[in-house]
Amino acid sequence: MGNLGRRIGKNQNTGNSADGADGNLGGGIVDIFAKDYFSREDSVSRSPGEPPPTPLDASGGTTTTYGNYKVHTFTATGAFVVNGLASGGRSNDVDVLVVAGGGGGGGRHAGGGGGGGFRTASRTLTSTGPITVTVGAGGDGAPQSTGSGTGGTQGGTSNFAHPSPLESAGGGFGGHPQPPSSGTGGDGGSGGGGGAANGNPGGSGNTPPVSPPQGNDGGDAHPTGGVAYAAGGGGGAGGAGSPAPSATQAGAGGNGANNDYRTGSDVTYAGGGGGACWSGGSPGAGGPGGGGAGGNYDSPGNGVDGSTNTGGGGGGAAGPDSATGGAGGSGIVVIRYLIS
Repeated sequence: MGNLGRRIGKNQNTGNSADGADGNLGGGIVDIFAKDYFSREDSVSRSPGEPPPTPLDASGGTTTTYGNYKVHTFTATGAFVVNGLASGGRSNDVDVLVVAGGGGGGGRHAGGGGGGGFRTASRTLTSTGPITVTVGAGGDGAPQSTGSGTGGTQGGTSNFAHPSPLESAGGGFGGHPQPPSSGTGGDGGSGGGGGAANGNPGGSGNTPPVSPPQGNDGGDAHPTGGVAYAAGGGGGAGGAGSPAPSATQAGAGGNGANNDYRTGSDVTYAGGGGGACWSGGSPGAGGPGGGGAGGNYDSPGNGVDGSTNTGGGGGGAAGPDSATGGAGGSGIVVIRYLIS
């Protein structure tokens, strides 16, 4: 009989082309069998009666599609619900982006808040049902009172909880240099900037430590005090916060990091907040990725808030006494997977 694909017998149509062993145009029952026995869906073969392959079926968050991907975007805490696993050789892998809330800027010539922790990973789903998705809030910007002030607060943690948690830490708060605060920026996904005067250090990023790192350190304040105190910028997911380069120039927030899961084009997340300066100086710019600019005592004294759902850090406040640090931007979780 020969191997599958060889011809047995002749097709009703014959001719002079020598594509068969006897010079006749082929066909035959094995050709018919080879062509029709298997059906194909995309690149997957299946036998008669076998159901067609299906992609992963899930719901939750705001759903969009682009190209071959379906995307679930969570801007607040909720549940990613796996309604059905993929079949017929389709993948149950999902790509996940988890960005935590940015840290709040400090009060009164204070450092910028750090960007929220930024992490990506692939996860293979193994069961149906809900998966908890936590989206961290931005940290509060610090208020201040006459002659004193406080650091901001750390941003909230974001998490995708299955099958092994993918968790990002909130950005560290911006430091404030006067009692009761120490002036040091807070630790977190990215560290907060140091409060102005005496070279107060920025906080440590990638805290707790993960690999690859989820963020970077905050910048130090300038060591020289005087009329124009200059604070450090908060760290970002893509770069450290800038130290204040002079007594009259505050440090800028660190750059955020890019990711294309949500739209197919890069979006920048988790930039650091800019440091504040005293009268006569220049505040630090917010880092790309939602970081807020620092305040200037001359106007405006408030730090700028980090952008919502970017994990950007808030800018530090400069004064006067009614000014407050910028709030950190809330985080975001994005999940995508192939549907064709």
